[in-house]
Amino acid sequence: MLLFSTLNFAQNSYAVKIGAQTTGINNAIKGDNQNGFGAYVGVSTDFKLDDKFSFQPEILYSYQTFNNVNINLHELTGAPLYDNNYPRFDENYKVHFIKLPLLLKYQPKKLYFEFGGEVGYNLSSKLKFEDHLNEYPTYSGKLDHVNKIQFAALLGSGYQIDEKLGIGLRVGWGLTKFIENYYIKNFNVSAGISYKIK
Repeated sequence: MLLFSTLNFAQNSYAVKIGAQTTGINNAIKGDNQNGFGAYVGVSTDFKLDDKFSFQPEILYSYQTFNNVNINLHELTGAPLYDNNYPRFDENYKVHFIKLPLLLKYQPKKLYFEFGGEVGYNLSSKLKFEDHLNEYPTYSGKLDHVNKIQFAALLGSGYQIDEKLGIGLRVGWGLTKFIENYYIKNFNVSAGISYKIK
């Protein structure tokens, strides 16, 4: 009851957020990870709990790319290992998310720290599959069997430059497999600016 009372009556602020990000694969069991780049934009609100702590929910549109490269034929199909079984296949992913980060923020002065979790909804995903030897056909199109709802843990920090403008850095660790029955879990590093509108 005390928490809800605090959230209802404490003064809160709103901000617009925009930034760039890089996304990769936590543990590339097949081939190698190659980070891709993207961007995000959205809004946040800040509910003061006391003079240092606040609860900060956000809603963001996020465009992300990442790559699983240098996959060999054995890793792709389970074929026997031969001398010519060298890296040859690349998988390039392009993803659109709506994300809902929920963060606890600690800000004693201008420098702040934040941690929490995130729920993401996958709007669409595309895959481009290429064989450097051109023995397997190139595929480029919609990716099926993606987990629509994905969870991540978040940790970040930032600096409030003045009453309106702030900068921030955030790291996210994927807790959900990106594709059903496949090993990929993502990590994400983002950097951006926020501008308070109230």
